[in-house]
Amino acid sequence: MINVLFVTPVTEDRKQEFENMDGFSFVFKAAADVTEDDVKEADAILGNLPLSLIEKAPNLKWIQLNSAGANTYKDIRSDIILTNASGAYGEAISEHMLGCVLMVLKNLARYLEMQKSHDWENLGSVNTLSITKVLSVGMGDIGTSFAKKMNALGAEVCGVRRSIHDKPDYVKELYTMEDLDRILPEFDVVALSLPETEETVHLFDAKKLSLMKEGSILVNVGRGSAIVTEDLIDAAKTGKFAGVCLDVTEQEPLPKNSPLWNIDRVYITPHISGRFNAAVTYDRVLSIFKENLEHFRDSETMINVVDKRLGY
Repeated sequence: MINVLFVTPVTEDRKQEFENMDGFSFVFKAAADVTEDDVKEADAILGNLPLSLIEKAPNLKWIQLNSAGANTYKDIRSDIILTNASGAYGEAISEHMLGCVLMVLKNLARYLEMQKSHDWENLGSVNTLSITKVLSVGMGDIGTSFAKKMNALGAEVCGVRRSIHDKPDYVKELYTMEDLDRILPEFDVVALSLPETEETVHLFDAKKLSLMKEGSILVNVGRGSAIVTEDLIDAAKTGKFAGVCLDVTEQEPLPKNSPLWNIDRVYITPHISGRFNAAVTYDRVLSIFKENLEHFRDSETMINVVDKRLGY
């Protein structure tokens, strides 16, 4: 019997679905309520627990994260298999990104502010997606989902990934990180969906922000560490950007005294583009759990195995 500690929220009907699987003994607990005694017998953990608890699990052979991001867990014991929920979040997060772009492109946030003071004023011309050049920095599940949507709506889309291979039809060109300084001035929208790695931390510093096109849109839904906060504050204060849409920040929650809250055309959401806010995301995460449980039980190759050297 495989002892599984299930620390991801699960409805009663889905709980029953898992309990009907052969070969497992499940313990369902809220992550905040898990103790050292809970993890001691676990062969597998489904969900995200603090590293301090994982270190107290001598029998642990596998962790299935409910997140796509896995960098926090890359230093766990080498004998523990680590899998993530990549593939579950692309639809919801890419729709959030699309909403951000359209909000800025069509001046919708500015019109909402005008409504508060009952101002009836035309803010002038706006661009359409058909003449918008989009750069998706990060071409995993989220970045590719966003690229597909933007391409379907008529934008010219390019992508940035670690290496160039298998260019999809919905992307005009693929680039690597080394190309960023050269290509950034060309794009109207730069959308970041990067994992946190040594290569991506503070990737967008003062230099890269300065290279971005005047009046461009910057979106970040990956990790807040991809952008140097102070450099972004300095750049945004100049009015360089048509909009900066941040669902992630270097420090979360974003401190109440952060200047980012009050800079014109900086739009902040509290890391909500993913999570389980969309029912389809929750369903896909649990589907990944179930598939990998079957693979683990049957000693088969698992999906979404994380390369701990890379952190994703």
